Amino acid sequence: MAQTTKQGFVYLFDRTSGQTLFPIESRKYPASTVPGEVAASEQPLPTLPAPFARQLLTEDLLTMRTPEAHQWALENFKKFRSEGQFVPFSAGKDTVLFPGFDGGAEWGGPAVDADTGIIYINSNEMAWTGALTPNTGENSPRAIYMSQCSVCHGKKLAGSPPATPSLIDVGNRLTASQIAATIKNGEGRMPGFPNLTEDQLFALIDFLTSGENKELSSSTPAPATMKYRFTGYHRFLDPEGYPAIAPPWGTLNAINLNTGEYVWKTPLGEYPELAAKGQKNTGTENYGGPIVTAGGLGVYWRNQFRQKIPRAR
Repeated sequence: MAQTTKQGFVYLFDRTSGQTLFPIESRKYPASTVPGEVAASEQPLPTLPAPFARQLLTEDLLTMRTPEAHQWALENFKKFRSEGQFVPFSAGKDTVLFPGFDGGAEWGGPAVDADTGIIYINSNEMAWTGALTPNTGENSPRAIYMSQCSVCHGKKLAGSPPATPSLIDVGNRLTASQIAATIKNGEGRMPGFPNLTEDQLFALIDFLTSGENKELSSSTPAPATMKYRFTGYHRFLDPEGYPAIAPPWGTLNAINLNTGEYVWKTPLGEYPELAAKGQKNTGTENYGGPIVTAGGLGVYWRNQFRQKIPRAR
């Protein structure tokens, strides 16, 4: 049994006995600095195969796409805490997640060739940042938004298109009833929020459509909050929207499950506009899954992008 992870690991077990095929070692990680929070002190990690994604962002791994992009990335990177895997978020300072929330293996899963014992894994390498911030405890429409919506759509309502749409001027695109239905029932990646009362829902819709943070009536309960909230999902992108780290930004990996060794590793995808300027084989974010065919041809699908990969023998 093989289990790929978002951190870039492959765990291998005997499916009948549950025994690991390669040694697993426990490694210690720093404690949380958030008052009242207790984080796991150790993580069990496989010694083989080696991680299929980079896991520690350092200055030498920042983008060199242009001098300006590199300088921007360096200045912002110095504001972050970057200590590798399993570092708990802290309040007031962004922590780097690498290969990130969408990094490592994807939900589409890997593919395995039973004849050769090779597993094919498409992986993302995208740095993200996140932090915690104290909740204010105020009872207002904006407080409802910050506690329920800002984790994805951001404190400025800008979202992270296309996965997370912007809510700026949402009232010009959707009616109040359409917004209410989406909040109640969810849509796409967004879950529903049946926990909101009618008064809270109407106050939230009014805030989204008018931008006004009107005082709530004394009968409208404050949203249930904890002492701290997550500040949201933030890709580490340069001012032109490209990853602020050095390529590859996505890879396809072939690993021999019998030995734990790599057969090959290659960048997966590229940006046509960068390739036209000579910046090829950068790799891209990829969310599809690979397929191994009986004829020995691996086919990887990513939305409308198709790439055929010959099977290693």
